[in-house]
Amino acid sequence: MQSQTKNRSRGNGAALETPVTVAVENVTKPAPRLVDLAGIARDALAIRPPLYAQSIFGPLRSWLPPHRRFSEFGIASIWRPLRTLKFLQNTWLPSLPLSPPPFNPPFLNDLFWQPTVILHRPDHNGSYTSFPEESWFFINGIMTNDAVAQVNAALLSELFHRPVTLIQNSTSSLFVDLLQCALDKEGWKVSEPVTKAFPVIYDALKSPHKRRVVVIAHSQGTIIAAVVLRLLAQITRPAAMDVVPAAAYAPPEFVYPAQEPLDLSDFAPLTEAELARLELYCFATCANTMSYVREPAAGQRPVPYIEHFGNELDIVARLGMLAPRPARWEIQLQGPRFVRPRAWGHLLNEHYLYPLADAQRKGRRRGGRGYAEPFLPFAATDGIPRLYSYINGGAPSQ
Repeated sequence: MQSQTKNRSRGNGAALETPVTVAVENVTKPAPRLVDLAGIARDALAIRPPLYAQSIFGPLRSWLPPHRRFSEFGIASIWRPLRTLKFLQNTWLPSLPLSPPPFNPPFLNDLFWQPTVILHRPDHNGSYTSFPEESWFFINGIMTNDAVAQVNAALLSELFHRPVTLIQNSTSSLFVDLLQCALDKEGWKVSEPVTKAFPVIYDALKSPHKRRVVVIAHSQGTIIAAVVLRLLAQITRPAAMDVVPAAAYAPPEFVYPAQEPLDLSDFAPLTEAELARLELYCFATCANTMSYVREPAAGQRPVPYIEHFGNELDIVARLGMLAPRPARWEIQLQGPRFVRPRAWGHLLNEHYLYPLADAQRKGRRRGGRGYAEPFLPFAATDGIPRLYSYINGGAPSQ
């Protein structure tokens, strides 16, 4: 756990003192420091051996078929050429991360506008209503179009037996995605995916019917989650202030989430008890800052609960949770960290969820096997990941 004593603000939990009427666009932002980004990237690239493609896509032998059902490599399938072509179009043709104007012809919308959208997928049995006291969200990373995001969400639903709300951070091409990462990572601007993600997570936390709000984030999604947490912290009151089917003939007209800038005065304050429902499980965390609003105390979990998972040789994880010199670049991440030693690869399903399932899943038994593998604790005090207890529809004891 990194020390939280740095003076230069990146908008972490200290923002509790900010009045809840502050608009996001008026929040003081740190001065742009491109040298930080360059330094973090340079450190991440100092990987030995310097097999950068393998760091993202895993060992060469895994690139070839056959692939497992929900593997991201399955997107490039000779049996579904149109899906493959759409993936290449979405990831390499620059587009705008905004809702399309109403006067556009539909084919232009798909080419040049790729907004973040909110979608729902059922659990492994096709139910949207199982575990009514929980809300599960998934925020994907860069270079992820709708096909890849759906594959990721499908494996999450199958592994944890929960319906999942997909906050699909639609790719707008590699260059635009990296620009969004830089803006959010250094705190220079609240990007469009954050604007779409914040209200739905906030609504779940405010619901009196929800006991747990679980957010699974991957890659750029961890940066988005970090900014959402910072904004939630700004409107959270200290504990002392707490007060208690598709249409038959035509599909429904799609409604894009609002994309106007966030103004925190539009949202009623959160209590610490409401924020305590939030659990963040981050894979390949590349955010600079993710802080507790309330530190852990005797017999009490921190608020919110946070865990980080990273493959040791994943370059993206080396931009954040596994950065070689975190103090030098003011990378301040709280929460237990779990690392898969000498493991390559950055893809969520292929390199994170499948290894987790192989090591921890036992038939239909609920929960994990009672040990930490394949992700070992970064520090002796980090213990066994809480996330494992959700496997096959299980749940933590508290």
